[in-house]
Parts: sequence; C-alpha cells; structure tokens
Amino acid sequence: MLNPNPHIEITNRAQTLNAPSEPANILITNEVTTKLVGSLCVSMIYTLFTAPIWGSRLNKILLIGFVIVFVSPFANAKQFVDCQPEKIDIWTEASFASDGDSIIIQNKKYRLIGVKAPRKERKQKFNTPGQPLAKQAQNRLNTLLANHDLEIGVEYDEHKMDAFYRGLVHLYVKQKGKLVNLNALMIASGYALANSEENQKHQQCYYQAEQFARSEAIALWSLYKNQPELNFPIVESSKITLEDDSFRIYRGKILSVQKSRSNYILNMDTVGIRIRKRHWNNFDYAKLEQLKGKIVEVRGYGFLFNRAMFVKIQSPNAIDLLREK
Repeated sequence: MLNPNPHIEITNRAQTLNAPSEPANILITNEVTTKLVGSLCVSMIYTLFTAPIWGSRLNKILLIGFVIVFVSPFANAKQFVDCQPEKIDIWTEASFASDGDSIIIQNKKYRLIGVKAPRKERKQKFNTPGQPLAKQAQNRLNTLLANHDLEIGVEYDEHKMDAFYRGLVHLYVKQKGKLVNLNALMIASGYALANSEENQKHQQCYYQAEQFARSEAIALWSLYKNQPELNFPIVESSKITLEDDSFRIYRGKILSVQKSRSNYILNMDTVGIRIRKRHWNNFDYAKLEQLKGKIVEVRGYGFLFNRAMFVKIQSPNAIDLLREK
C-alpha cells in the first residue's frame, strides 16, 4: 500500500482553482502540412512587395518576422525514425474521427495505437468531464483525414482489438508518393500524447513526434507552458487534486521501490506506480531500483484510492528515464 506523505493532501481543484476547461487563448503555430504556410507566405510576399503602401522597410522586416515565427517550426522538424510500416494490411476509406485518437471505418470504431488525445466530455453514462482541447483534437484528426481524401492504409499490431472490442491500428496516408504515419502526425500536431501499451510497434517514432511538439510548445504543450495550473497534460505529484485522474503525465521523485507477490511498487509522495506481475517480463527490476531518488515522468490512467493517486503501467516506455531515446 502507498503511504502518502501526511503533509501533502490531494484536494478538490474546484475549491482552489477556477479555470476554464477550454482556454480561449492557446498559441497554435503548427500545421502538419506546409500547404497553408506556403500559401500565406506567398500572399504576404505579394502584398508587402507590390502594394505601394506596403513597400516600406518596416513591413519588410515584419515579413521576415512572419517567416521566422510561422515557418521555422517546419524547417526544424526532424524525420522521425521507426515510422514506416512493416506492411500495409489494407487500404480503406475512413468515415470520420469520433475523437482525437479514434476513427470510424465501416461503422466500426478503431483506436490509433500509441496515441492518447484529450478526453471528450461524456454526459450520457457517467457524466465524465472533458479535458482541455478535446474538441480541437477531434477536429485536427478530421482535418488530417480530409486532407488525404479519407484514404488510409492500415497496419495491424500484435493485438488487433482492445478490451472493449475496438480495433487497434497504425494508420498511414500518402504524401508526395510516400507513406506517412498518421498516428505520428497527430502527436506531432500537439493535440495528442504518445501512449505506451501492449502493442509496441513504432514507439520510438511516436515519442519523437511528441518531443517535437513539446519542444515547439504546440497545442497541449502551449497549454502546459502558459497555464500550468490546469495540471494538464503534466501534473506535479505534490500538486495533484481530485480532478487529476484519467490519462495524463505524472511527475515527481521516486521515494521507494518495492516488490510484492503481485506488483512492482514505485511510490512518489502522492502517486503510486504499479506494475502487475503479468507485465514483469517487460521490465528490468534492477533498473527500476535505480530510479529511487530521481524525478521521473510516468504516463497512464490515474485512479484514486484512499486519497492517493495510482497509475498502472505495462511498458518501460511509460517512464521517461527508462525509454529508449
């Protein structure tokens, strides 16, 4: 059992924070494709250098600033490794994105492997609150699909279905004659996080895509930079509130590492990380012991028990210091 620090108590954020779930002013500077940026640049150049009132030296400087701010993120983007499919199992047509990490194909729901977008609000069953930028994430995935005429290549992984009988897929689109990983595009857009689960293909690709979005402070990462009090997508272990369950990244110092008959146990102050016995083969316990005293980021679905937060993980990639770079 986790023995939380008695001086740190998980509180109800509603008592201490009054912030909108969908911030109005989020700086978004990235588009996954360069069509829009190119069009804007051409338009700006034409206007600034042909219209008489725009030919001033000042406005030429403004043009240079525009190019630096809006184009440089694409010039600095790296080619992520491990993104190409082993094979495309089938080409098909998508219908639409039901949220930021799920699509509908032939009236059946499919989840994007390795991708976790903000949760949409659900009122019908459990009145589940939504997470920031959930609707924007759905819109972004629909835009990516529409930009490629809804045509997608499907690559399956070891596990083709989750516990809720939803299909699990890596998706690809064609760009200039090349296959591009749509899952990675979604993460690189900043509207989704990389996720570690039983399926392990392309994990390095997805985490590199997330690092790009994070380094450029795009979408969710702009939110985290400008409104850290929302505790999303990262929450500090010492600042957790009752609303900080569900999927997110938990950051804190590992205070203890233990082993029971059924779990590997890593404890922060208010967060307990649990690795079930059936997943022990995925981990090196000696490396887990080396995490003691270090500050880590662990991602997964948080759940409350006895006023402490717990996260169950299946893969070492869920902990940043164990992840292959």
